[in-house]
Amino acid sequence: MKGDTAWQAEERAQAQRLGDIIQKAIQDDGIAIAAEGRAPMLNAVAGALVNVEAAMLAAIPDPRHRKALRQAMERARPRALAEAMTRDNGKVQVITIGGVKQ
Repeated sequence: MKGDTAWQAEERAQAQRLGDIIQKAIQDDGIAIAAEGRAPMLNAVAGALVNVEAAMLAAIPDPRHRKALRQAMERARPRALAEAMTRDNGKVQVITIGGVKQ
């Protein structure tokens, strides 16, 4: 983007590359699960992403740096969601079993 520093451009390029790899792995696994006659579960995807995020944050030894990265991720989520909603990401079928948890 205009005005980016070299490290910001590199960060964005790596984030895009990793995001594409993760998204493809999720889609491929969903297809494999469906081929087995099972229903892919979005909750399982969310749980896996949370676990990976937690492991990444846990690998940062300095609590201040860990907190700063966690806060940066929290600040980035609304924009990432807004941008994702402008693209065709496909649609999933949501099935609620046993009612909505509150």
